[in-house]
Amino acid sequence: MSRPPACVHEPADADLSGIPEAVLQDAWARRLYNPAGLATTDGQTVAVLDPGTLNRGSGPDFSGATLRIGDGDDALLWVGDVEIHRTSREWNDHRHHEDPAYDRVILHVVVSPDRETGRLSRSDGSPLPELVLLPHLDRSLRALAHDFCLRPDETPPYCGARWHELPADLPLSWIRSLGGARLREQAARYARTYQQTPNLDRLLVRGVFRALGYAPNAGTMERLATRLPLDLLRQLDDPADGHALLLGLAGLTDARLFSDDLCDRFERLRAVHPLPPPLSPASWRHGGRPANAPRTRIAQAAALFAADDLGHDYGTGLLRHDPLGRLRVALDYPEPVSALRALFRPPATGASPIGLARTDVILVNVALPLLLLDAELRDAPDVEPRVLAVLDSIPAEGDRVVRAFTDAGFLAQSALESQGVHQLATRFCEDGRCARCEIGQALYPALAAPSA
Repeated sequence: MSRPPACVHEPADADLSGIPEAVLQDAWARRLYNPAGLATTDGQTVAVLDPGTLNRGSGPDFSGATLRIGDGDDALLWVGDVEIHRTSREWNDHRHHEDPAYDRVILHVVVSPDRETGRLSRSDGSPLPELVLLPHLDRSLRALAHDFCLRPDETPPYCGARWHELPADLPLSWIRSLGGARLREQAARYARTYQQTPNLDRLLVRGVFRALGYAPNAGTMERLATRLPLDLLRQLDDPADGHALLLGLAGLTDARLFSDDLCDRFERLRAVHPLPPPLSPASWRHGGRPANAPRTRIAQAAALFAADDLGHDYGTGLLRHDPLGRLRVALDYPEPVSALRALFRPPATGASPIGLARTDVILVNVALPLLLLDAELRDAPDVEPRVLAVLDSIPAEGDRVVRAFTDAGFLAQSALESQGVHQLATRFCEDGRCARCEIGQALYPALAAPSA
């Protein structure tokens, strides 16, 4: 008979002041807890399908988490952010209850309860589900901190100094297979969201807007996307009206940076059409490069809804009409990468075009995974090899993780390979899963499972 994973119980009043939040974030990301019996403070069962991606910038600790909360037929699938604290009161101490940037938090994870536990809310007044993790940890807090401090400080691959010992073709074949696995994993994440919002157009809009927000405003841009009246936006023939609608719903029409004409246009639209309430201006993070300012990114998003001068259905902007259909057509072009890029970089509409590097980010993280999901929904298995071929034709990213693997001797030649590098780093290196990694098994044969 199999035994459930052990849990370590510590006093509820354990001193947590010396435990860095990074240790707690690490425990959540690596799932160092017994998943059986997880529940919110009001008794709802919690299943962690995906802990999310650690956010190294401002905003909630993890984004893109997928949780199932509730029991039986009443269980709901949630996709959003997770915030980690030592105790519940830190939510209020950090003023998150007044910050709209934290309104997408679907679970507040605390190590130990206090007087505020179960009584927290978001800035919009909605109650915040909480989970007390301490009773479910699979090791003591002291052991968590000790293990965390002993983990390598450098970026993966931690075994990079020994890669010269590997068979020449092993890293390439393994990393390319992981690149395909990462693409399918992204498609599966969209599929879980699709269960809640069975509308691929809406998912595409949300993904594009999130990518245009970059790290500082990714969540806010996605919240803007969720409240867009798509039917109305697609019916507006004047691009300035679409721009005004986005600015108004973003809560930015009062900013001095915008013309009175745009403000007046939004007020005329609001007087005729029932619109959702605008976001709070405080939701937006300002500063940094001017090209990344919210006003610039919103103008680029508006251009993707703009009609061409002749008012054709297929218009200038990809998001105006049948975007998935247009992506499918572009996938069949002799040069699909160029065709797909062109859809996200429409001719001049008064806004600066989306940069080529950001366009490729949108292709890799939004368009291609959604094309894979679309193919699955249409039962079109022949699409996956073409999607993988496009991913293999896009240049590799050049971030710090990819550069660290370059230093270890692996130079990613395409986005398929750089995505495989990220999959290896996050799903194997950082999780300590060397025994399940083909490279780890080759370098450390004792880790390989014995043959039957």
